[in-house]
Amino acid sequence: MAEFDLTPIAGMNNVARDDDLLRVSDDGRRHFVRDAVNVDIHADGAFSMRAGSQKAAAWRLRDVWQSPLHGDVFCVSDDRLCLLDRDGWHLVPLADVGAGAAYYEVVNNLVFVSSANGGLWSYDGHGVEQVGIATPPIPLVSDAAGSLPFGRYGVACSWLRGSREGGVSEMRHWEGEGGFSVTFPYADASVTGVRLYLTKCNGGELQFAGDYPLGTTVDFPLLPQLGKSASLRYLSPMRGGRFLKLWRGRLMTAKGNVLRFSEPLAFHLHDERFGYIRLPQRISFVEPVEGGIFVGQSDSVLFLRGMDLSEIELVKTGGKPPVAGSSLPMKSDEAGRLSSGGLPACIWLADNGYVAGTADGGIIELQAGVLRGLAAANGRTVVYGRRIVSLVSA
Repeated sequence: MAEFDLTPIAGMNNVARDDDLLRVSDDGRRHFVRDAVNVDIHADGAFSMRAGSQKAAAWRLRDVWQSPLHGDVFCVSDDRLCLLDRDGWHLVPLADVGAGAAYYEVVNNLVFVSSANGGLWSYDGHGVEQVGIATPPIPLVSDAAGSLPFGRYGVACSWLRGSREGGVSEMRHWEGEGGFSVTFPYADASVTGVRLYLTKCNGGELQFAGDYPLGTTVDFPLLPQLGKSASLRYLSPMRGGRFLKLWRGRLMTAKGNVLRFSEPLAFHLHDERFGYIRLPQRISFVEPVEGGIFVGQSDSVLFLRGMDLSEIELVKTGGKPPVAGSSLPMKSDEAGRLSSGGLPACIWLADNGYVAGTADGGIIELQAGVLRGLAAANGRTVVYGRRIVSLVSA
């Protein structure tokens, strides 16, 4: 019987015929294999046994993620977001996030956490707080003594959390002469103050009138000196969702077939009127690159080309159906030849193997013609030991 050299191995191939698993190139002869279980195939064609593992703790953890900022490890246990202390192997609870999957993103030295249920939090190394600031109810306005001329006056307010301002309430109108009093609504403990906006007599533009403590009543016998316009009217708290990502100064989250965007550099605010894109099918992953955003659909992958939300162009890439949640951003040093002009890229798992998305919106099907039938319901992908590893579930 003739000897058969198994190595060097070219990789897995479940497409070619049994008599067509030999690859001959300038580097020599290599053989494909049908399957490779518990082994790692190296670049030189050799293979080694995959390292084993051992049980570290008895907890049921999900959505485990290590921050590149300081190496903190986050996870969800019993629907609570926790910090995992790997030295003592104990959990530090941070917030209730519910049963939905958790997603993470580092923005401006903060870790943002989004729940598929709609919650959105930030972690600063000491504690967690809600990102969004609720829009207050309409303030109460009543008659008071004063010298205002007869006319119609508009009153609205917004809540403050430190230097950040939330959306502006609906406007309440007071009509009369003399003066009026404004009683501010109460808020939760995270709110530090209230900002008041007024209109001039018979005017329609709300302008800044001052910042005040919560739960107080302020009399206006005369109008104060009014300042800037209420630029945050019609804005609402930014919602959480799936696939939390940062793109050109905006946070993005997905729910169903809707991709939502925060306001630029105001991650706590969202424009319900214009700050979203509705796509044809349910979103299965989101990965921003330099030239736009790759978005997974149930039957393909789309590229939202553009540098701003107002100029987005929808482009069909022709990619195969992706495995939901299997995408991964890749830095330029990790992407290697997949990096276009030294720019970061992304990768995801599809029916025909791994697919790379380049910075200009192109796709590279790395294992097309070699692999097929890799469909799965969900997946997660990581870079480990300079290898791309995906865990999928049926």
